[in-house]
Amino acid sequence: MILIIGIILGFLFSKLLSGKHEGDKIEKSLRFSVKNNYIHIHHWIWCSMLLIVILVLNFRNELIIGLLIGSMIQGLSYKDRFLIIYPKK
Repeated sequence: MILIIGIILGFLFSKLLSGKHEGDKIEKSLRFSVKNNYIHIHHWIWCSMLLIVILVLNFRNELIIGLLIGSMIQGLSYKDRFLIIYPKK
């Protein structure tokens, strides 16, 4: 039950902090400048990496795991979820 609550809270929290549409708040996102492009590390990517690390380290907190899964689900709901490299404007 705690895992499900975490998933719901993670989804809602990410929905609240993220843009309403693809590309919104991109200037506040985790991105790196490489020549004429940006590399954007979407929140679903870094949440996935963090989830893998905590599971490998055998960290078992259902709320934290649920928060990360909920955030990943929310991030994957965008149409540009796989757009990682994009040109500078």
